[in-house]
Amino acid sequence: MRIRLILAILFLATCGAASAHDISASASYLGNEGVLVARGKTKVVFDAFYADSYGTYSLVPDSIRSALLKGTPPYDGIDAVFVSHVHGDHFTASHAVAFLRAHRKVKLFGSTQTFDALVEEVGKEDPLLKRIVSVDLGPDDAPKSFDINGLQIEVVAIPHAGGKSRASIQNLSWRVTLDKDTTVLHLGDADTRLADFEKHAAHFAARHATAAFPPYWFFDSAAGKSIIDTYLNADQIIGIHVPAAAIGHGDAWRERAGGDLFTDPGESRKLD
Repeated sequence: MRIRLILAILFLATCGAASAHDISASASYLGNEGVLVARGKTKVVFDAFYADSYGTYSLVPDSIRSALLKGTPPYDGIDAVFVSHVHGDHFTASHAVAFLRAHRKVKLFGSTQTFDALVEEVGKEDPLLKRIVSVDLGPDDAPKSFDINGLQIEVVAIPHAGGKSRASIQNLSWRVTLDKDTTVLHLGDADTRLADFEKHAAHFAARHATAAFPPYWFFDSAAGKSIIDTYLNADQIIGIHVPAAAIGHGDAWRERAGGDLFTDPGESRKLD
């Protein structure tokens, strides 16, 4: 009897481990640097709520934006929102507020600049602000990490591309692990200075990522390619922030880049 019980327990444990391993993970493109990452029922979005294309980049299509607001599959059950930085093609406070009001259990993670933009939008006393997790990080600061709602979250500041003229912008690189299994790295508008990544080499080496999402210009320079190979520590590299001119011409843009790119809102990749 005892042997049968032990065998039954082992069988159930094996089945549980197999089913957990078999849960699929995917990344779906929303537009510009907007990405939805899902592993089973756990879902997070990066840079999903913004209003400005600057005449160059893709907006989140109205159909996807509406589905996010309504919680229509596959855009339902979002657990957390991450914002890399405050620029009109990455974050618009009114769009984020509309989503947070529609989904009252979701937390938003961003910089203190993100928080300030939300305060300006809703006022200092709005209870919505209790669901904002803001970090105050500069490029010389040590990374921060915390676990919230089953997500393992790590963040470091990498300077925004553009040099000194963009030095005041808090550009955050979020690394998020879903269900202790699928880890993704979103770089925002990181510059391709090797020294910025060398400074935080230990952070990037500390956790292997399933996928990393650098801006497309990382494919355009020797420094960017070196950062991909040396520091990003990821199985899959998928470029984002690709100009809207690439929509419908993704294969040609990927061939020129010599790597994978998200080009058309709505397309997705399986994360192995």
